[in-house]
Amino acid sequence: MQRAATIRTAKIRRAVAATLAAVAVLGIAGACEAGLGTDDASGPGDTAGTVGARQPQPGRFSVLPEPCGSVPVETLRELLPEADDEVYAGQPQPTFDTGRRVGCVWHHATANDSQRLDIDFRRIVSYTPDISDDDQAEIDFEAHAADAGVSVTSPQSPADPLAARLLDGIGHVAFIDSTLTSDNAENRRDVEVAFRTANVIVTVNYTVSTTGAGGAPDNALLQQQAQGVAQRLAGGFDG
Repeated sequence: MQRAATIRTAKIRRAVAATLAAVAVLGIAGACEAGLGTDDASGPGDTAGTVGARQPQPGRFSVLPEPCGSVPVETLRELLPEADDEVYAGQPQPTFDTGRRVGCVWHHATANDSQRLDIDFRRIVSYTPDISDDDQAEIDFEAHAADAGVSVTSPQSPADPLAARLLDGIGHVAFIDSTLTSDNAENRRDVEVAFRTANVIVTVNYTVSTTGAGGAPDNALLQQQAQGVAQRLAGGFDG
């Protein structure tokens, strides 16, 4: 009997020792995992809010206006004279996401001339943590202006007052560009006014074509009309 009790005691001691060893191993593993977690974290003072602060700062505007209703009919009658009411209603431009981009086009043509107005709204969203939506829009707009030969960061006054240039009083920053295409059958003038307001970039394109011996469309007049549209659209963001 004594020998059997001694055997049972020995078995119990071995079981307790095995249990303690397992607990010690788990404790070491937990400490290692905790140490690894500390290395990956930004620091003991970081919280979920701190991580969120590294996300891109959202822009001022989260929605875009209804494009075909953004230009008054009175203005459209000046830019596209003697058109039908259906023309003045405009045609929405196809888009994959109306929260990010919308546009509208108005087009009127006769035997001797045609007029076309396009407006485009783009809401810029940044996917870079250190760049806000507004800053990304600024970067995109500067690139767009550079394509037209206009420097936003180092503006210069062109010798030709109607050449591509920066404009004052439209959004945060704006530029205008004009192109004339002529051949024996047609004279076509394309005027573009683009501006940025916070995280939204708006582009106005006004194109007038004439046929025959009518001569080239009046550059100064078309620029003035396109600027008027852009100023009205910019005013809609200020309201």
